[in-house]
Amino acid sequence: MAHRFEYPDRVQFSDTDMAGIVHFSNFFRYMERAEHAFFRSLGLGITDGEAGPEERVGWPRVHASCDYLQPLFFEEEFVTELLVEEVRGKVVRYVFRFWKKGGQLAAEGRITAACVRKDPEKKQMKAVTIPDRIREKLQPAPAELLARPQGPSKDGTSIQ
Repeated sequence: MAHRFEYPDRVQFSDTDMAGIVHFSNFFRYMERAEHAFFRSLGLGITDGEAGPEERVGWPRVHASCDYLQPLFFEEEFVTELLVEEVRGKVVRYVFRFWKKGGQLAAEGRITAACVRKDPEKKQMKAVTIPDRIREKLQPAPAELLARPQGPSKDGTSIQ
């Protein structure tokens, strides 16, 4: 079971505004990339392509937010830390922390994703209980890890 994941990344030119600073909207793309990599690390796919049509689920967002503390700049390396904040019956909540290479916290975001399945008759999405094959791989992070950012490791390549 997993509750924490790190995703190293680098700011691309297309991520920035005219001042070379990451545009605020791109932090949501970074969160999504980290979430997809997290699912792959668990042997899952965010699109759930391995499951049959009756078992296939999706993860639309029902909440997304981000607080910005320090800018990220073009070509700057950073690490997105994903923490599973909560796993409920039909919902997963994540915390994302964006760490600059020197260990400073650049931003902190949150996403709540609902587990849904498409109703073939109504052609609408309906919230469903998270399948056991997925739930058994997710675990909420310890309260102390969620409460305070830990920062990077001593060598600056990974976070604690």
